[in-house]
Formats: sequence, structure tokens, C-alpha cells
Amino acid sequence: MSGHRSSRTLPLAAAVTLAVLAGGAPAALAHTHPTPIERAAPAVVYVEARAKVEVALIEHRTSPDAAGVHIGVAQSTWNPVLDAASGFVVDPNGAIVTSGAVAAPDLERAKIYAVNHAFAKQYGRAALTEDPFTKHHIGAASDRNEQRLQACYPPHQINDAGGCIVRTTLDMVVYPYVSSQQRYGNLRAEVLSASRDVATLRVRGANGWPTVRVAQSVAGASALGVLGFTGVPSAKYPLIEINQHLAKPGAAELRTANLDAQDVKDAAALKQALGQGFAGGPVVAESGQVVGLLTGPPRAGTPAPDLVGVASILAVLKKAGVSPQNGPVDTSYERAMHAFKNGGYAEAIPYFNQALSVFPGHLRARANLAIAEERVKSGGGKAAPVPGQSDDQGASAGGFPWLLVAGAGLAALMLGAVVLALVRRSRSAEADAAGPSAPRAPVPVGAAHAVPPGAAAARAGPAARGGPARPGTARPGPAPGPSGHRPSAGAAGSAPPGAPSQAAGRASGQPAASGRPGASTAGPGAARVAPLGAAPQGGPAPQGGPAPQGGRQAVPAPGTQPRPSAQASRPVARGPQASSVQQASAATASTAGFRFCTACGGRLAAQHQFCGWCGEPVS
Repeated sequence: MSGHRSSRTLPLAAAVTLAVLAGGAPAALAHTHPTPIERAAPAVVYVEARAKVEVALIEHRTSPDAAGVHIGVAQSTWNPVLDAASGFVVDPNGAIVTSGAVAAPDLERAKIYAVNHAFAKQYGRAALTEDPFTKHHIGAASDRNEQRLQACYPPHQINDAGGCIVRTTLDMVVYPYVSSQQRYGNLRAEVLSASRDVATLRVRGANGWPTVRVAQSVAGASALGVLGFTGVPSAKYPLIEINQHLAKPGAAELRTANLDAQDVKDAAALKQALGQGFAGGPVVAESGQVVGLLTGPPRAGTPAPDLVGVASILAVLKKAGVSPQNGPVDTSYERAMHAFKNGGYAEAIPYFNQALSVFPGHLRARANLAIAEERVKSGGGKAAPVPGQSDDQGASAGGFPWLLVAGAGLAALMLGAVVLALVRRSRSAEADAAGPSAPRAPVPVGAAHAVPPGAAAARAGPAARGGPARPGTARPGPAPGPSGHRPSAGAAGSAPPGAPSQAAGRASGQPAASGRPGASTAGPGAARVAPLGAAPQGGPAPQGGPAPQGGRQAVPAPGTQPRPSAQASRPVARGPQASSVQQASAATASTAGFRFCTACGGRLAAQHQFCGWCGEPVS
């Protein structure tokens, strides 16, 4: 029974050990990570394609002014916004990826805008500014101001009434996701490289900017988060996140079929936002890496906007000589967020400060720093790290997971201790059941070895021969018959160890099969198997108890050689209690020439081919 109990107890103990460890150290092993959106958000920007337009309005006057001058010139400079898009930073030195369309605006529209504003300023024609990108008329064809206005519009001709000289240059302006656009925004950039769908810009003088992680392919991506702005980042125009899904994992288009109510709502919001500057923002996959961008609202006849994959982005970056990479501000901010999201507000504070020292306008670092400081002030969160402690020594969120490794090691040690204790307990129980002198045979629980004819006598033990029973020893032997005599060794020669019999049934209080006390339904030579854990039949009586009936030595069957007992090498008891049968048995054993089993160590007679103890072949 001990083997069965240990086999059932081992998995239970292992489960209990792991449960205790898991419940005892949740803070060490459980950890909340920053989300992909939280990692990418600081690097999202808003880009405006403007034009710098310089206008020189020339007047041909019909009569000179007070100074006698017939020609007048009014100069002005205008900076209209022609297009806008979102984008994302791909290296700390201000390299930005955005929509290709925003880098190639129509500069003719800028000229019309500038002319209309120049005329409105010079002549008070406010109506010209109500729709500044459209050509207007301000009078009859004979009106000199009308003639002058039409001459100023592209292609900028000069007539008798005058005209305009207009010079236009592209002006790219970047608004990062910062705490103050006045202090940290409204930055000029230049176009490095562009295709129809993707453009790469560089902010002049940028250094230490937050960046995104750029994937190498869209493989494995499925759920997406699209980020961007619909205006200059501010409280009025916060960062927007719209969830989308690919048609299938790794696909190049968005899903448009089998949408639930929320999916339909998100698709409508995306379509509207893409027409307001949202295009060009990063499309972030579950891994936290950018896998593409959207170029604009769906084209006519298509249900979803076009997804430009990361391969097209990498090609434009390569042409521009830009290699995507992260910077120190990303490391500091991510470490801060690991601590912040797990209640380590004091630990997060120095990392937020590090991020702000590199990029002072970091909006999310500044906002979360204020929260962390307030929590620490009110006594919330975990204790601050030990001053001077390195990241390798402490539980730094961005460092090696020492707590996890230590917890796993502790679990392994405790589980090993439980297993060792169970093994020792099992072996001790087996030793107690077998007795102090019983050899420990490597026999599986419940297995029965065939015993060759004649081996049963070796199993009989001293009590079967009328000798004294050894304390704690129980070895199988032939059961006594109805007259008190035991069957011969030949009759029981095939009985394996522990075979049950009717005698064993009677020993446990069960009636004999035939209804007669002492009767056995098994014929001569029938195998007898004892129940697991029950005292084997024919074994020695407990210490101090009576010997089997008659105390007689088993008599061999006719035509068979006598089988000496396995206990024959032990000294035979002398004195009043010793019988003549015992003395004869000892004399026989002294001349039998015993050997030892190499498997279990039991003594063997010279003619034995199989061990009478464990059933192993004799070599």
C-alpha cells in the first residue's frame, strides 16, 4: 500500500508546493507591462505642410502721389497650411515618417491664398479672406483694382494697373506630442525622401526624441491600434487611438467583413479622422512595433483605407539614409512605466526625471511624474529604491528578472525536498513491511514473479519448519491442510509470492469457498496469491505467537529432491525448544552448497535456476 500512497501523494504534494509559492510571492512574479500604445504614444507627431509666400503687390497709379510717384509697392509674407497629417519618430535625431501626400502639397493654392490676403490688407476687401484658396472678382472688368487682382493671380502677369511678384517655398512644420507647443513645438523640418505613399522628414537640430519600434514585416500581426491627431497636439486635440484588425494575420488589408457593433463604430470614426490629419500615424501591432500607416480615407468604391506596409516604409527610410533606432529617453520612460504601473511610484520618479532631462517636453513623462510624486507624498505605492543601488542589484523594471529567477529556484528546491521526503517515507514503509532481514527486491507494486518448482520451500521461513518466528518477518509458505499438515513443496512450487488462498481468506475472517473450515478449492499445484499488504499464508507466526499447526517440516512430494530452506544457514535453536526436525533441517542445509542471488542477495540452493525471493533468473 505504501507504493500506491506515495504515487498518489507525489503529484498532490507538488501541486500544493507550487500553489504555496504562487500565492506567497505574487508581487515578485506578477508584473504589469506598459501597453504597446503606451510605448508608442510619446513618438507620435502632427505634421503641417505649409508654404512661405512672399508677395510684392505693385500698383500703377493714374496720377502721382504727393511725392510725384506713379508706382507703389506693398510687400507681405504669408504662411498658409496646405495639408496636414500625423507621423511618428523613428530615430532620436528627429527622423519622422509620415504620409507621402503631405510632403507634396499644391503650392499654387498657397499663392492664391497670399494674393487674396495681400489685397484684403491693402484695400480692405475682407470678402477675399472668407474663402482664401479660391480666385475672386472684386469689381467690373474696367475697375483697376479688379484688373490688378486678376494680374496677381497665377501666372502673375503685370498689366497697366499693376500686378504681383510672388515667391513660394515649402515649409514643413512638426508638432511633437509635448507639454507645451510654444516651448517645445512648432519645429521646422526638411523632406529627406518621399514616395507617393510615404515621406521621411528630419527636424532640424532635434536630439534625444522619443521613438517607436519599427517592425521588419507585418507577419503575425492581427489586432492593430492606429494612432494620430486631428489637430495640433493640445488639450483640444488629444492623441486618438482607433482599433482595427487585419483581414487575416499578416494580411495587407484591413478587415471589412464580419464586423461587430464596435468594429462598425471604429470604422466610421477612422474614416472621419483620416480626412482631418489622422493619416500617416503609426499602425501598431500587438508586439508594440509599427507595421504600417494609412494614407487617407477609403478610395471611391473601396470599403477600407489603404494600408501601406512596413516594407514600403523601410524602403523610403533606406533611400533617405535613416536606420530606425531607439534612444535613451525610450529606455528611461519604459523603466519608469514598468515601475509606475506596478505601484512603484518612488522607483518610477528618477526614471521619469531622466526622460525629462533628455527630452524636457515629454508630455506623458511629466504627467505621470506628477501623479507618482503625489502618490509618494500621500504614502501610496512601494518604497523607494536604496540610493546608489544599480539596476542589476535592484528590481529594475527594465533589467534582468532576478525575482522571477529566484522564485523559480525556490520552487524547484521546495519541490525537490518534498519528493525526497516522500521517497524516504516509501522506502521506510517497504522496509517495515518486509522485516529487518528481508532483501529488497526491485519488484513493481502489485507485480508477481513466477517461482520455479521447489522454490516454495525456500520461501517457507523458519516457522514452517517448526523453528522460531523472526520478529517482523512475513514470508510466504504453503498453507496448512485440513489435518494440520502443509502440502509438499512440489504441490506449491508454482505459487508466486503473495498469492491469495482460501486460508488467507479465513485469516481475515472470510468463509472458505466450500463452506467447510480449512477446505480449499484449489487443487494441488494451484497458484495462491495473497491480497496486497496481507500477511502471506504459511509464513511465520508473529513473535511470541503459536507456530503453525503441528510445527512440522514440509514433506517433499514423491520423486522430488528435498529443498532446503533459505533460512538453513542460520544457527538452529538448541535446547528444549529445538525439535528433531529443526536439527535435521540444519544438517541438510550445511551440506547443500548455497549461493547468493545477484539481484536481491537471498541465499540459493545449488540446484535453483530462479531466486526463491525475487524470482529473478540465477546467473
